[in-house]
Amino acid sequence: MDHRLSRRGLFAGAGASLVAAALGGCDNTPLVTPTAAPTVRPPANTPLAVWELTGGLNGAGMRALRAPRLVVFGDGEAIADAAYRARLDPDQLQSLAAGLTEDLRSSGAQKKPTVTPTMRDALVTKVSVWSESGTLSFSAEGLDEAKTDHLYADVLYTARDRLAAVYKTVSATAQPYLATRVRVVAVPVDGDVAGVTAWPTEVALPASGDGGLRKADLDGDAARGAVRMLTRDLDQRGAWPAYRIPDGTLVRASWRYLLPNE
Repeated sequence: MDHRLSRRGLFAGAGASLVAAALGGCDNTPLVTPTAAPTVRPPANTPLAVWELTGGLNGAGMRALRAPRLVVFGDGEAIADAAYRARLDPDQLQSLAAGLTEDLRSSGAQKKPTVTPTMRDALVTKVSVWSESGTLSFSAEGLDEAKTDHLYADVLYTARDRLAAVYKTVSATAQPYLATRVRVVAVPVDGDVAGVTAWPTEVALPASGDGGLRKADLDGDAARGAVRMLTRDLDQRGAWPAYRIPDGTLVRASWRYLLPNE
C-alpha cells in the first residue's frame, strides 16, 4: 500500500471555499486585505506558519507522539494534527502570512506577562511565522486559561485565532493527510491489562529510552508495516492497545504520519 500524498496536488474547489470562509468569517479576527501572491516563500518543506501546543497533563507517550496543531507551508498546503490537509490559495496564504508577521512584530507581542503564570500543567501555546529576516515566534504558558486575567497581550490571541480559523476548516474537510514516513511510540505498562496481543513481527520495535519510552521514525517497508499492524490514535485520546514485546514486558503503542519538515 502506498501512503504517499503529493503536497503538489490540487485541493478541490469546495474545500478551498471552506478555507476562504474560515479565514474571512472568524469573529474578532482582523485580517490583512489580500494582495498579490507572496513573492518570497520559505524553502521547500520549511513551514511558513506553525501553531503548536506542548506540555499539559498528557503522559510521556502522547507528548512524544503529539503533532503540531497546524502547519502551513509556502505552497499553501495546510496540515492539521498530522491527520488532515487542505490547500490555501495565494490570496489566503498572503493574508495569513502578512497578518501573522504584523502581529508578531508588534510591540504588544514583545511584552512580558503582567504576572508570571503559575498554572500547573497548563498547555504552552507556540506560534511562529517564517520571514526573510528570520522566524518570528512567541510561547505563552496557559494562554487560554489566562485570557480572563489579561496576563497576555491581545495580539497574541489575534495571532493564535488566525491559525485556529484555518485549523477548524482543515479539520472539518476530513481530507486525510498521508505520508511515506511515520513515527511509532511505545510506553511501558504497569500491572495487568486486558486484551494484550503479541508485538507484530512486521514492525521494528523502537529502542528503549528515558523512562522506558520507545520512539522511532520509520520509512519504506518499516513504515508500511506499522500502518498495517498498529492502531492509530487519530483522535489523540490515548486509547492505545497493549502489546507484549519479545522480552515479556507490556507496552502500549500508537503511530502517526510525519510532516514534510520532520
